[in-house]
Amino acid sequence: MEIRNIGDIMKTLKYRKHRGWNVLVVGILTCFLIIPGHVLADIPGDGSDDPLHKPAYVENREDIVDVQVPFRSCSFQPVIPMTKSVDVVELLEQLDEPLVRGYLENITAFGPRLSGTAACEQAGRYLYETFDEMGLAVRYHNYTSSTVSGSNIEATLYGSNSTNIFIICAHYDSVAAGPGADDDGSGVAAVLAAAEIMRNYEFYHTVRFVCFSGEEQGLIGSHYYAQDAYNNNDSIIAVLNADMIGFAPTDPDGIRGKIFSNDPSKWIVTYTQVISQLYADFIDIQLTPMGESWGSDHYSFWQYGYDAVFYHEFNFNDYYHSANDTIENMNINYSTRFSRLILATLAELALEPRPVLSIGSILGGLGVTAQVSNIGDVDAYDVHATLLVAGGVFGFINISSTSQTESLNIEERLQVKVIPFRFGPIRISVTATSSNAENVTKRATGFLIGPFVRNIVITP
Repeated sequence: MEIRNIGDIMKTLKYRKHRGWNVLVVGILTCFLIIPGHVLADIPGDGSDDPLHKPAYVENREDIVDVQVPFRSCSFQPVIPMTKSVDVVELLEQLDEPLVRGYLENITAFGPRLSGTAACEQAGRYLYETFDEMGLAVRYHNYTSSTVSGSNIEATLYGSNSTNIFIICAHYDSVAAGPGADDDGSGVAAVLAAAEIMRNYEFYHTVRFVCFSGEEQGLIGSHYYAQDAYNNNDSIIAVLNADMIGFAPTDPDGIRGKIFSNDPSKWIVTYTQVISQLYADFIDIQLTPMGESWGSDHYSFWQYGYDAVFYHEFNFNDYYHSANDTIENMNINYSTRFSRLILATLAELALEPRPVLSIGSILGGLGVTAQVSNIGDVDAYDVHATLLVAGGVFGFINISSTSQTESLNIEERLQVKVIPFRFGPIRISVTATSSNAENVTKRATGFLIGPFVRNIVITP
């Protein structure tokens, strides 16, 4: 009995020893599996070290051409819109799935488009001819480096009254392994769709539609383009770079996107987020700010002191840099809505500056007083401010007053006042209208005692 017990004890110790080794091995394997996954995971606010966001033949940031130029400042920064623009809604209604799919089919028909190959040159010629047929001013922007020679394709829609430039861009080259439908046919389709639609309208600022080559070899095309723009002192206000905006395999992925920016460019992030809310019926994508990333063409503009952002799908493409990066593995509906987001942002930026009417505090005391101000960047014309007071005991109060001016300058105020005389709870409504600005209304409640108004509360 004792021998059997000792044997059992030995077996138990042996089992525990093996179990200890098994736990150790499993722990080590788990670390190898989890830690890389953690490194590869996208952490909001810091995408700078994400190894998935990089050109194909570049191992790290040090392989990108380093540029050091004097800081360039820009005094102009667009005012974030507060209301929808009827013109932008009209643009968005034209950007549909057939338009996006058509351009995707055209660009991927050339097959793999590695920069320096005949296929890439043919794709560049297609882009040039397509922009030309649209009636835009188009040119080849040629470059030569020690790695590759190629051409960027630039089309310009000149502004009616401004030398400021807004750029929408993507790269039309791909890796040798596949047709690059998502990387970056999706971005090219967004650029072409925006050009196709915007060419029929007039904008205050100049818009450039740019397709780069040499991206996969290390942002080469965009490097030379940004360098020339800097040397020409081009007044580029914002660059909207679309790279991989078409992969969303699940429904949750289809309502999310990423946006990368450096500190000076964060205003574009805020601007785009407001646009996504204003035009949510057409877009339905929530953007997650991801901080910096050096792995696409926006980075070339950062190096030369220009503000730029990088739009990217939320779920990184499973077929990245492979023969399976095809249209069949994309979500065209998602790509279309992402393209609309970029188009709406671009169009709002390029539109003629609009006045923005704002109704300040509604004040009581002797009567009710309200002020309307212009917080936009141009004068408002034919402005009317109307204040209506209604209610009281038995609802007998219904009195209004209107102030008006032919021109309300920036930061100027227009006051309107009503002095009712009764008793009881009242409803207050202030409306401001202008011939060149969106109408605004503000409501409140209060209590009237004779001519004196108390307890004013702003209501939705």
